[in-house]
Amino acid sequence: MSEGLSKMLTIVLYALMGVSALLGVLFYTGTVDSEILIYWCYALFALGAIAAIVFPILQMAKNPKGAKSALIGVGALVIVFGISYALAGDEMSDKYAGFISGPEASKRVSTGLISFYILAVAAIVATVYSGVSKMFK
Repeated sequence: MSEGLSKMLTIVLYALMGVSALLGVLFYTGTVDSEILIYWCYALFALGAIAAIVFPILQMAKNPKGAKSALIGVGALVIVFGISYALAGDEMSDKYAGFISGPEASKRVSTGLISFYILAVAAIVATVYSGVSKMFK
């Protein structure tokens, strides 16, 4: 990142923090209603979402080799979610009928749980492998 852009982003960051702190103080003194804080949170969320989408795209355009490894990671996640979706069932127990709206929602919940299990096991295996491989170096 260029020095000028970095300096500008730092100024924007401090300005956003200043406005947030000012709104917080005004809220606790009773000058500002909670609705304004909620809209400010929406604005910050939108700004963060835009930054989370735009800056990685810019970085990938600048460094195509780094983009390759990132896209491999995204592809691996897509494969994990695809496997999880294929393994997920859509059956529902009566005791969960108040929480889950139907078979489609049950399949999505099952997909999320199975993908969590796969990713958790992969993280544990990677951590153990890293520790063991350091012992033998």
